[in-house]
Amino acid sequence: MSHSTSRIIKSTLNIGNLPYLANGNDQKITEKVCGDFKLRNLCYHSDNVIDNFPLISCSERLRECLEFNLFLVDRKTGAFSLKRNQHSENEEYVWSKGHLGAKKGRELDIGSIMPIAKDLRKFLDWMIEQKITYEEIMAVPVNYDPHSIMEAETLLPVWRFQKHLTALVKNKTISFKLGNRILQNIRTFYLWSFRRGEVNALPFSHKLKAIKVRRRDDAESLFSMPGVKPDHFRALKTYISNLTIPKSAIQKDDKPNQGLLAYTADELQLLMKTDVYTHRTYGLFLKCALLAGLRANEVVQINRDDVINPASKRIGFSISLIRKFSKADNLRISPKLMAMLWDYTQDTTYLERQRKHENKFGINNSEHPLPLFINRDGKRMTVSSVSNSIQKARAELKERGLPGLERNFHDLRATFATYWAIALIKKGYSPNDIKAKLMLLMSHETYETTQRYIDFALEGRMGKHGAMEPWVVDLYQEVFERVNNTGALHDS
Repeated sequence: MSHSTSRIIKSTLNIGNLPYLANGNDQKITEKVCGDFKLRNLCYHSDNVIDNFPLISCSERLRECLEFNLFLVDRKTGAFSLKRNQHSENEEYVWSKGHLGAKKGRELDIGSIMPIAKDLRKFLDWMIEQKITYEEIMAVPVNYDPHSIMEAETLLPVWRFQKHLTALVKNKTISFKLGNRILQNIRTFYLWSFRRGEVNALPFSHKLKAIKVRRRDDAESLFSMPGVKPDHFRALKTYISNLTIPKSAIQKDDKPNQGLLAYTADELQLLMKTDVYTHRTYGLFLKCALLAGLRANEVVQINRDDVINPASKRIGFSISLIRKFSKADNLRISPKLMAMLWDYTQDTTYLERQRKHENKFGINNSEHPLPLFINRDGKRMTVSSVSNSIQKARAELKERGLPGLERNFHDLRATFATYWAIALIKKGYSPNDIKAKLMLLMSHETYETTQRYIDFALEGRMGKHGAMEPWVVDLYQEVFERVNNTGALHDS
């Protein structure tokens, strides 16, 4: 592919409700002068300002950029979502389908918008190179087999792009998972455009089907779906489409289990030797993942109000988070980690940044609560700042001539879960007991994901702790104490 002519610009964007054009009587709004013209500012009755919103820009394709960016806004706000709208909190009413259809879907966090923007940009760059537009489409018959492809379809832009991505997967330029993610976001864009009436047909099949899945024998009712029949079958509804990367594109020597890579004891020792690990902020990022299993987007969510003095006589400590799949959770954390968070808020650097935040957003502003992690401008730190902490550690190790790290920030979370599983396995707890605990700690949607951590621990690939044994015992001392004292598992 030739050099990209498009780019992604991170902007501060107001996507508030009820827009209107300011008139001359509005005191706070001034007119913008543009050459010989005066432009009135666009205002909102209810502001919703988003920092670092990714906007796609390309002077050659302004129309496509406007469509893509509007799509990103609708995905961010939930105005367009593939998730079915839920019923109102007031279940006494019988709502019409029109009312439910008008309700917004699940809003995406800003971290989920950037990958979508990158995938759309790849599609845009490819269209520019091929000198075509996405609007060249052909309808698919209603009763069309979703696994087949009509010969005429292969000439359409979206299918030519699918062929291009398949070739990249075959030669290992991109992964099979990434190729399918790109196509999934392209399909969603077409569905959005079809609903708006910008395109009058879909060039691929897209159906919601119920798939029967057999439950595992060791699955308890906690993990089963409502209405499970005695034959241990359950129904999962999922969208299927013929616009995907074929599995035949996967090379035989690809390693499918690379998604779960916990740090070994040697790798942890190496990481802990770096100045990044002892850094005031970057080190605390790493410890939030290692000592509590937090994702990068969960680390930056922590608010100052959740951080309390560990010297207070509390039975347990917790922080409020919106976790994956928009699940609200009060996550219990260890006293040791709470002490680290508390110490972070007591130095002059934090107090100065707190002052900047309060000058910018005010004190006790419910829309902008005081964060734990504040940047130099007085704003909440970004997810990229957290995930980039490992890159900084890698750069330091390279500069010092030490072995490099293959693991990333998210793998610290896998390390937390795996060592938890090891500790509980050693105490003789059943897989179901461990699953129930880890599923709550890690905020997994399905128990199959949690099972991977247990399998990883049982395989023994973590190796002996060696010099790390005191650290492991100290880190998970709370686990051992609760088991010894009560004989049961409690929230940690």
